Amino acid sequence: VGYTDFDENIRDLQLLGKLPTDNSLTIRPYILPKSVTYDSLLKAIDPSIVNNGHLVHKKHFDLQLLPVNFLQKYNSHHPYGWNDGPLSFSKGYQYLVSGGVYMHWRNIHLTLRPEYFHTASDKYETSAEWGQVNPSLNKLILGQSSIRMDLGPVSIGGGSNNLWLGPGYYSSLIMSNNAEGFGHIKFNTNRPPKTPIGNFELMLMGGSLTQNPSQGAEIRNLVKSLTSTITRYINVLSFSYEPFFIKNLYLGFNRVFHTYSPKNSSDFKKDYLLVLNSLFRNQYRDDNVPVDQLLSLYSKYTFPKSNTEIYFEYGLNDGSSNLRELLTDLSHSSASIFGIRKIQQVNSKNFITITAEATRMSQTTSYLVRNAANWYQHSQLYDGFTNENQILGAGSGFGNDLQTFSVKYGTLINFFGLKYQHIAQNPRRLVGDVGNAWLGNINWDD
Repeated sequence: VGYTDFDENIRDLQLLGKLPTDNSLTIRPYILPKSVTYDSLLKAIDPSIVNNGHLVHKKHFDLQLLPVNFLQKYNSHHPYGWNDGPLSFSKGYQYLVSGGVYMHWRNIHLTLRPEYFHTASDKYETSAEWGQVNPSLNKLILGQSSIRMDLGPVSIGGGSNNLWLGPGYYSSLIMSNNAEGFGHIKFNTNRPPKTPIGNFELMLMGGSLTQNPSQGAEIRNLVKSLTSTITRYINVLSFSYEPFFIKNLYLGFNRVFHTYSPKNSSDFKKDYLLVLNSLFRNQYRDDNVPVDQLLSLYSKYTFPKSNTEIYFEYGLNDGSSNLRELLTDLSHSSASIFGIRKIQQVNSKNFITITAEATRMSQTTSYLVRNAANWYQHSQLYDGFTNENQILGAGSGFGNDLQTFSVKYGTLINFFGLKYQHIAQNPRRLVGDVGNAWLGNINWDD
């Protein structure tokens, strides 16, 4: 997820039939199957790429240098942009540099890929409601580093690397690389186990989220205090299923709980495996506990012959007490992503790629009956669904709706194109009397 453009290349290669289609690519980072080597992946992206990073290459031991990534970002007028890891929402010039080594010894895989970044701090027009100028940061972090041990089709491990959950291309309701990666341990499948009823993918993860008191927060109207450095605990369960009777269809769900760090009680399941709680909250009342949960269901279908994929994700940010409550107001606290991608090969080297994606983070009109505020916030979790003050999911903005359309032409790594994006800034919120509550005042569109 943290490799500039690699995620995009892998998705394109799968649509072009150059990578196995049994992997849904909805629980990432992507782990190469045994049938695909790192060198062959690079050759598939561009035949002219030569990997000169091999230091040691033996039967049970491999050591090689990783590519150096240099990401630059410049906002000339006001903060803009997302999915750039630790880089901040600021005006001015900032950059991120990363590199490192990869080691493979028998069934142990180690990636050391630290990141050094500098964030911007230029002044721009702000108001009491919007904008903030934060001090610049110069920091070296572990970045996209991880370790795992494979035990057949499953792995145990951990790291500080970014994760991406769900089928979205520009956005994810649950987890993206909009924020800096966080320390975590996880149990996951390293390849989809094949069963008589289909293929499965699974990830169970626990991690630690932090904040930075020297920086403002992307959810400005949520955070009441950034004077402390209290850590939070996040627990994630992600599951994907490809049924045996419909090839290239992927169905899945993500469930997340985040709360302040457990108090070392004797109940391990209650403290650290919150995602195993009952679906309905009448089985575990947490009304007065500083805990929040997110749930999303998604589907994705690929058309290998036409190099096309279509996907949809629907999420809820407020647990229902029972089935009746869920069914009577299914749109309460909801968000969604819908997208389609198409690659058309023009000749042996060049492609035309068309992508369209719509993300809805604003509330539906059900908030007239029961206001759910916005995604990624909870009244008792002042930090919101963030790490280092940045949103872990969709980075396009707090409560915003986003539509993206792009067309590009060229090879997988050398191309030009056009991208159009429309953002409705927090368009639906409870602002006052019933006369204007249905929509509120639209402050601006980008």
